[in-house]
Amino acid sequence: MDLAGIVFSDTYGTELDDLLLKRTLAAIPFGGRYRLIDFALSNLVNTGVQNIGLIVKQNYQSLMGHVRSGDEWDLNRKNGGLRILPPFSTDGNSDEVYRNRLQGLEANMSYLRNLEEDYVLLTGCNHVLNVDYSLMLDFHKRSGARITALYANKPVDPEEGRNLSWMTVKDGGEVLGFVSGQEKPSPDARLSLNTYIMGRKDLLDVLEKAVLAHKKSFRHDVLEAMVESGDSRVMAFGTDERVLFVDTVSGYLKSSLLLLDPDIRCGLFRNEDRPVITKVKDSPPTHYGKDARVSNSLIADGTIIDGTVRNSVIFRGVKIAAGAVVENCVVMQDSTVSEGVRLNYAILDKQVFIEPGRMLSGYLTRPFMLERRSRI
Repeated sequence: MDLAGIVFSDTYGTELDDLLLKRTLAAIPFGGRYRLIDFALSNLVNTGVQNIGLIVKQNYQSLMGHVRSGDEWDLNRKNGGLRILPPFSTDGNSDEVYRNRLQGLEANMSYLRNLEEDYVLLTGCNHVLNVDYSLMLDFHKRSGARITALYANKPVDPEEGRNLSWMTVKDGGEVLGFVSGQEKPSPDARLSLNTYIMGRKDLLDVLEKAVLAHKKSFRHDVLEAMVESGDSRVMAFGTDERVLFVDTVSGYLKSSLLLLDPDIRCGLFRNEDRPVITKVKDSPPTHYGKDARVSNSLIADGTIIDGTVRNSVIFRGVKIAAGAVVENCVVMQDSTVSEGVRLNYAILDKQVFIEPGRMLSGYLTRPFMLERRSRI
């Protein structure tokens, strides 16, 4: 596969502060046993990409502990494989590390120059889907585009993509313009997934010119400028795969609970040719007590359930005591819900402890959020 991958692990506009206190965006747990980075890496590896750079900026210790040397994705290689690209300042910003994707790419131009692949795919971690990028690459080559942008034909909840952008696209795929996610798009607009394919030499040329012109944003100062000038051909390619967005805390809860829909869940996880790969952990089977009641929920291994769980996503190592009721919640790894607790529309980060008898409730658009290692 003549394609390398660049994955941005950080936020760049998301509204996830409560989930990012001690981790980067790519390390956010999702779906009971995965992290957001798993979907980005799995999509690239399943496409046949063997050379991937992971750009990190801050709070990336847990991410490095999860991906390690890339063994699970068969990316621990002497040539190519997974490369962690840590933060460092650029010549023009010697007092700080990069603040956006354009500066992140500028800081890693030496890595891009040393790639052997002729094409590079740039993507982030704030959306969840299972996609084969080879079709997009074929389209990019045939169209003669300088940049090809990926958009979603079937976003599950497009309102949660507000930190991305919408594209207006002609028949045939040429991009006519962009609309910010904060603005109301036209009915025929397409939701961009902030994923792009470029020729490596084109990308380096764009970066060098952007650095000289002191540009700040890849999307606004580079991509949109190309469309407006008409000097470069910018194309769009649509995917029919279902897409879940993780741009806000409420969006995280919505997307997590959407996994309870069998069609959406199977679309992500039941493709034998495109498995979602994650770090392997040896956990015992889930234990259900004699009074346990579970319905319409995802329950990871290693949990102990003695209470009631409805419409929720429960991660590994969680303990839910007798008499507790958990509804419409995400409970992350190694958290404890004590006797008589009632939770509704809540997100419990890792290793949270809820004292007996507590009642905590939020709403789908404003969930009750408890940060890691909280005790209440």
